[in-house]
Amino acid sequence: MEKNTLKEYYEKTSKRFWDPLEGLSARDSVIDPLLKDISGTIIEYGCGSGSLLINLAKEERFSSVTGVDISENLLDSVNKAWEKLDISKEKSIDLFLPTNDTLPYIKDNTFDVVICCATIEHVINPYTVLDELYRIAKPGATLICSVPNYGYIKHSLRLLLGMQPRTGTDEPVEKWRECGWDGMHLHTFTKSSFEILLNDCGWKVEKWTGWGYKGGKIGNFFRKKFPGKLSGEIITVCKKNN
Repeated sequence: MEKNTLKEYYEKTSKRFWDPLEGLSARDSVIDPLLKDISGTIIEYGCGSGSLLINLAKEERFSSVTGVDISENLLDSVNKAWEKLDISKEKSIDLFLPTNDTLPYIKDNTFDVVICCATIEHVINPYTVLDELYRIAKPGATLICSVPNYGYIKHSLRLLLGMQPRTGTDEPVEKWRECGWDGMHLHTFTKSSFEILLNDCGWKVEKWTGWGYKGGKIGNFFRKKFPGKLSGEIITVCKKNN
């Protein structure tokens, strides 16, 4: 009988990520500008295939780069992609598997920048992850974190019609046995509940934004201005409360 654990699910679906050597795209292209003028040590929790992590590792301003993911297949993909670049001979990326969503092998106050995007909706306990990221972040460190937005107007309308919002997959509910219930999202968030969660874990929100594919520049302008209602995914920039 097929086992049914989070790790095994994500190993099975690890090929769904885009090629890390194709440059910044989608969410990555929104997150990258948020890191302007920030440097030092950086970690991405839930790095996927490394599409963002590898591009950041290329930059001299980041002296130490670390990636964490539950999928060994994805970490192997990151490593192979990095080895194809000439810079890999001069700089390394440290890659780790989490231990029950924690990072016991990383010391307190280690990182200047923490990234955790489209990840905490998948973990068993978001508090555990955000507390752990707080622990390993330096005083005053920056956290960039994103979650699917259950308050998105599209989802609100579906609920009013008695329909199931789809926050993690475009597949209809009839196919969720194969692709995982709502793309294997375990938790739902709105802008206000997400901020409460972040504050509870010691993170102070400084900026909100959003992103999406539809509507071009005009659509993205309004998503960034009103992410709580007009963006399917909300992204926040936070600082560690000392």
